[in-house]
Order: sequence, then structure tokens, then C-alpha cells
Amino acid sequence: MHKVKVNKYYNGLLSVRDYDCVKAMQKGGLQIEHEGKIVLEVDNKSIDYALKNNPNKAIRSKFAKAKPYKLVDFRYSRKEKGADQLSLI
Repeated sequence: MHKVKVNKYYNGLLSVRDYDCVKAMQKGGLQIEHEGKIVLEVDNKSIDYALKNNPNKAIRSKFAKAKPYKLVDFRYSRKEKGADQLSLI
């Protein structure tokens, strides 16, 4: 599993860069860490779906030689403690 640290939580979404999602697919999944603990584990099927249906536009890096990237959003609710959310934690 590929582990990614996300600092910003906005409107119920945690955003990961697309190249991190590609690395995660090669390693068998994605773990998203927020505020010091792993809050989401995403399997390859869900990552592939998120990459293919990503509506976000490419962002140019502030560094001149870096490639542009897209942010891939994953929905996460801090308040939800149901069975679905607990299975992802």
C-alpha cells in the first residue's frame, strides 16, 4: 500500500495528486493519512474509478520543471461512524 499524508480537509473531501494514485495502484492500494492517523484505505478498483471520472483540471506546479498534475478527490466524513466508514479506517 502507498501511504499519502493529506493536510487539508475541505467540504468532506480529501484530495490526492494523480501521480500518487498511479503509484498506489502499482503497490496494491492507497492509505490516506490525515491529522496523524490513517482515515481511509482505498482499493485499486476505487482508485481506477476515481482517476477515470476525475472532473478536476490540471494544476501547474509552482516549480518550473515539474509536470502538471490533477487532484483526485475522495469523500470522507469525520462525523460518520457507521459500518461503512469503520471498514475504511
